Amino acid sequence: MRVLEAFGEPISNGGQESFVRELISHMDRDGMTVDLLTPYYCDNDAYREAAASWGGTVLELGETFNPGGSRFGIVKPLMKVLRSRPYDVVHVHSGSISILCIFAVCARRCGVKRVLVHSHCGVEKVTLKNVVLRTLGSLVLRRTADEFCACSKEAADAKFVPALCGKPVRILKNGVDRARFAFSEEARNRIRGELGLPDHAILLGHVGRFSYQKNHEYLVRVFAAVRKERPDAHLVLIGTGETEDTVRAQAADAGLGGAVHFTGTVPNVEDYLSAMDVFVLPSRFEGLPLVGVEAEAAGLPVVTSDQVSRELDLCPNVTFLPLTEDVSPWADAVRNAAGIRNPGASDDLGKQGFAIEQTAAEVRKLYVSR
Repeated sequence: MRVLEAFGEPISNGGQESFVRELISHMDRDGMTVDLLTPYYCDNDAYREAAASWGGTVLELGETFNPGGSRFGIVKPLMKVLRSRPYDVVHVHSGSISILCIFAVCARRCGVKRVLVHSHCGVEKVTLKNVVLRTLGSLVLRRTADEFCACSKEAADAKFVPALCGKPVRILKNGVDRARFAFSEEARNRIRGELGLPDHAILLGHVGRFSYQKNHEYLVRVFAAVRKERPDAHLVLIGTGETEDTVRAQAADAGLGGAVHFTGTVPNVEDYLSAMDVFVLPSRFEGLPLVGVEAEAAGLPVVTSDQVSRELDLCPNVTFLPLTEDVSPWADAVRNAAGIRNPGASDDLGKQGFAIEQTAAEVRKLYVSR
């Protein structure tokens, strides 16, 4: 069986590709070869190494990544790949309705036997444009997709109309490798030493693409407020993206340059989660962010926006707050939560079906169904 895991964004350090890497790594791959594909680029060698370990490769089409722009430029290069490589299964991962439709149509035209479309993101607010795209997209996908999947109810509602799709949407939980993300005292001390943190400093953290959705600008404002009461506080931001330069300038203008650590893409996110004292996620919209589940697996308290699915409330240390102009409630929540780890995180996640081996077994069944 040849499987293609296709993404609507670059392969870097985002939640979608991280989910897929863990998913396939923990799946029974007997008789299966798995490739990864992005219409754009891959700047994380960990995914090339993972694909090679599955007997596959990372396919980069080299198109220009233009968030919010037209996606139809990917059609010809995508069709060329699908015609030259016969796949039995194509599993499309994206927060874009147009990407899900383009990949599904191309896969079906090229004779792919099983096509799965997987929504990983919600929507900031429901607009007429969203309603129209969701309606038209569901009609297109009804004829081209075999399975409709989403990471949460919010992500499902944002991309699909079940009555038009002709079948229900499957909620596939963003399971994590609980052993990998379990708290490590050794990793904590090592990373904090590399960052040059004072012994009693509190470390706020975030992992995610620098983008409008992730709302790093708000996080920097929250951090500035935290520093007024805790001048030993530091912030680590893991990832890259289109708003990174803006956020760097914001931090420098606020006099926070020495306390905000930009790491870029890292291969050991789990070590940084052990080093953190609180995880902050002020996203403008989400589905069910995998990185939030990973943070919970590390026992971290999570302070997140109320635009994130309540399905993230898996452990007893998650706080949801509105994105108000006044950031003082966020600063208070961060200071109060910092350092209070949950020792029962692994059991909490396993009981609720958020172990990666559970998700991997479910997805494999979808791949081999007829």
